[in-house]
Amino acid sequence: MSTPKGPATTEYLNPPQITVEAGFNARLLVPPGTLYDPLFPIAGERDDIWLNDDGGEENEGGGGIYAISREGSVRALVAVGKMPPPTAIDRAPQSFGPYAGQVFALAQPQKGWSGATANHIILRLDPATWQPVKFAELPAAGSRNRGVAGAGIDMMFGPDSGPFAGRLFAITSSNNAIYEILPSGQASAFVVMDTAKPRQPVCMAFARVNGEERMIVSTANGNFSPRRQVPGFATVTQIGANGRVFPEYLVENLDTPSGLAFAPPGFGSYGGNLFIADIGGIMPIPAPRDQAPPRNGRILRVGSDGQVVSFASGFASPLGLRFIGDRMIVCDVNGDYIGGGIELPDGFVVEIAPS
Repeated sequence: MSTPKGPATTEYLNPPQITVEAGFNARLLVPPGTLYDPLFPIAGERDDIWLNDDGGEENEGGGGIYAISREGSVRALVAVGKMPPPTAIDRAPQSFGPYAGQVFALAQPQKGWSGATANHIILRLDPATWQPVKFAELPAAGSRNRGVAGAGIDMMFGPDSGPFAGRLFAITSSNNAIYEILPSGQASAFVVMDTAKPRQPVCMAFARVNGEERMIVSTANGNFSPRRQVPGFATVTQIGANGRVFPEYLVENLDTPSGLAFAPPGFGSYGGNLFIADIGGIMPIPAPRDQAPPRNGRILRVGSDGQVVSFASGFASPLGLRFIGDRMIVCDVNGDYIGGGIELPDGFVVEIAPS
């Protein structure tokens, strides 16, 4: 892929206008102008949020990790260019042995498009030093894209209690794979989705469904591929702790779902509801330079009756959706994800909380 040259329109830096359901407030926690591609938030120390950013590709390039205060101030924990671009981060729980409390990152092996399309690696970072150390390399798996574990997206530790405990899971979309990484550093394919449907896993969560702990995965089923989108074809898939893919979808009739999370009890009257970020259209790569893409992204809510309704709108390309305490945090890359080619700090972060 060749990246277009020349400056991109500053339309990318326009602040979003987020509309949210009555009873909730949406706040632009970090407006465009500071972060390149904020991706996945996790709980940091005290009230801080930690998140990863795949960074710019020119000059020093590379990614970084940042702390975001409740007031929205941004502080670099790993400055841009000091680590390979991380696509996801999570903090190890007690069940991950001697590494409990340390931060792990799914990352490209090097910056640029060549790194995005190569087998990804797992990095380990001790918050006492924030020095990235290679922990594992993801092996090739499956048949798509010759099995190369590229185009990493999400990564999450299994909950401390239950059958997923003691395992780290990572998604690479170029080969439709979900990987399992053990405290020993051993990495292997947990699930490869090479069927017609479901395939193309994007983001994950964990929940108890029908009395059983399951991994919940947004499955785009090809809808993230340019020129192939079929409205309503994407799904949310259930996977057991043994790697069994359930034939029953948890949610159907989606467009381009990405991040997903279950609300905590304190999130208004929606405790336990599943929320799904949806881009609302194909994310172009490379991104257009003469005009910013339309802000069709939204956050969907799945009620206890299984119905999917719009909860918040006005986003561009929402990817990372997590609950930090009683706050929903949504990271939006604003149309420029890794290989997008827009060298602007155009990403933004939105906080949604009960009124």
